[in-house]
Amino acid sequence: MTEPVLPLVEPDLVGVWRKNVWWFGFRWPFSMVLFSWVTVASTLAPEFHLDRYLLTMLAGFFGLVIGAHYIDITASKDKYLPYFPNMNREAIRTIGVLAVLAGMAVGVYMSLLYSLWFLVFVIIGGFFALLYPIEKPKWLHTYPGFGLAWGFIPVLASYYIQATRIDLQGLGLAVFLGITVVEMHHMAVLTNEREYGADLTKNARLLLKIHRTAAYSIGLLLLISRLIRN
Repeated sequence: MTEPVLPLVEPDLVGVWRKNVWWFGFRWPFSMVLFSWVTVASTLAPEFHLDRYLLTMLAGFFGLVIGAHYIDITASKDKYLPYFPNMNREAIRTIGVLAVLAGMAVGVYMSLLYSLWFLVFVIIGGFFALLYPIEKPKWLHTYPGFGLAWGFIPVLASYYIQATRIDLQGLGLAVFLGITVVEMHHMAVLTNEREYGADLTKNARLLLKIHRTAAYSIGLLLLISRLIRN
């Protein structure tokens, strides 16, 4: 018997990522890009506080890496269920929602410590983490919505919590990285456009790898530089 034809998915659903739905849910290749851009924003802020940076990463890990991704897996059942036919959707969804709430709790704690205005980012971030994966409202699950949810808001929040102010540099950085994550998402989409030929998907995968490598490198180098200066 021939194996069933599975739906097209992102290029990170290969190898080890396919072996365990809980592990795949972390979506490490993309999540590390998100952490890289958060690191870039944090280290380029006028001030840098390691404790605030670590709490920012913790909030993002719970809210976006675990929470939003786990909810997405259960909401996109036609996309992921064929790869993980035995996954417990209810359990994964519950963990996802609890993780978003945990991320928001860390954000509230940061607000009480550093700035009550940070609550605005906590509320908006929680809204995106809960609703973006289920594609409601529809406008949120678009390229502009993706840029806001996975680029602009996390970057601006990371910049703000370091110096507790927003300036043109922070806004410019948030806009630039918001556009950048949309470009990355589009490259991931192109890796599935097989009807346009193998060359297109091959080139898209290569560009995606280059993009990720650049993001990882920039984030790591800026973090090392900031730690040395501090």
